[in-house]
Amino acid sequence: MPRIRSFKGIRYNPDLVDLGNILCPPYDVIKPEKIDEYYDRSPYNAIRLVLGKQLPIDTKEDNRYSRARGFFRQWLEEGILIQDKVPSLYYHEHTYSHKDSTFTRKGFIASAHLDDDDKKSIRPHAYTQKGPKLDRLRLMNKVRTNFSSIFGIYSDPKKLIETHIRPSLSSPLAEFDDPEDSHRLWTIQDPSMIEQIKKMMQHKKILIADGHHRYETARIYRDRMRAATGKKDGNQSFDYIQMYLINKDEGINILPTHRVITDSMGVGLVDLEYRIKEIFNMIPHDNRKAFLNALSKRGRGSIGLYVRGIPRYYLLEFSGSSDIDRYVPRHTHPLLKNMDVTLLHECILEPILGIIPALADKRIMYTNNPEEALNMVSREKADIAFLLNPNTIDEILEIAEADLLIPQKSTCFHPKAPAGLVFHSLE
Repeated sequence: MPRIRSFKGIRYNPDLVDLGNILCPPYDVIKPEKIDEYYDRSPYNAIRLVLGKQLPIDTKEDNRYSRARGFFRQWLEEGILIQDKVPSLYYHEHTYSHKDSTFTRKGFIASAHLDDDDKKSIRPHAYTQKGPKLDRLRLMNKVRTNFSSIFGIYSDPKKLIETHIRPSLSSPLAEFDDPEDSHRLWTIQDPSMIEQIKKMMQHKKILIADGHHRYETARIYRDRMRAATGKKDGNQSFDYIQMYLINKDEGINILPTHRVITDSMGVGLVDLEYRIKEIFNMIPHDNRKAFLNALSKRGRGSIGLYVRGIPRYYLLEFSGSSDIDRYVPRHTHPLLKNMDVTLLHECILEPILGIIPALADKRIMYTNNPEEALNMVSREKADIAFLLNPNTIDEILEIAEADLLIPQKSTCFHPKAPAGLVFHSLE
């Protein structure tokens, strides 16, 4: 079962720093064109730690990883960053807008024990790639600190934290607005409260909603530190990782992650239509708004298609009469066969477009915005857009519970857990 504990968090000093300008998203959702924006918000923005700029003059010794370590040490020396003297849990309320509605997501940040190979208390649901893990390992080796939280989801119908802990908290430690959202942060230092939360979590399972690469990297780092130090009791700082934990009923939205094919290798609408006619019915739409509405209403079993040079949108509707086992690998679990992202990858991306997992990042651009996906094709910056509907939280929990994995970037829990609220030392 999950083991969590309080920790002496490292935080920005509100007396010296404008907290509204220091947060940034996790590294893997920051688009290159947005890096300068976060740099310009503040000389202390967490992006300098999480995803610093790469420079033409970078060397093996002087690079964005070493610069992150330099910034971190400098900010500690100057008092820009301060470390709490008392081990704490950190309760956070995040107010944000989505589809013309306002939500407040409630969660807490804790130090969570990394699973060993034979335990399944912390469950992934997506595949990972070697490159991102190597990148995060290089950073972790330099800074020995978690700058971003793993985003974890648990289920507590009794809502212990929301109904018992939250009403007992006094004024927030920090309350601020960033350019997009509003934040309130409390420290929980009362031993009895911390013990209640620890006991509650002992009977839960945690779904990794975001941070699969960082979680696996932390396990690699832990194993290397165990080998280097000989300390294998499981109680060292490197045996733990910072997690942002949220009850599944508290302000979670899941966005679809659409696939934009930047290079179709010459495959066009005629090729697609011929190859998929036994699997999908193709329903044409001349109007973009009507097409997007139809995709949303039909839900599971429908995929949107837009091809460069074709003035029509198509709804691909899975034909229930077809034998799906002819098109997906025999060993595919029934839960995965029911997922649109599985049908897309197994029936179209791999066999028709030749996009195997190893090539995905080179030929696919991912976006949660359907308009952005369609505009890239209409403006001839990409060849094909495939639009998906989002999965439900219960579907993802079922996948994780069955110890299954879906393709990377298949889910997007919104909003991401921001980097910069608190940092977690591994030393």
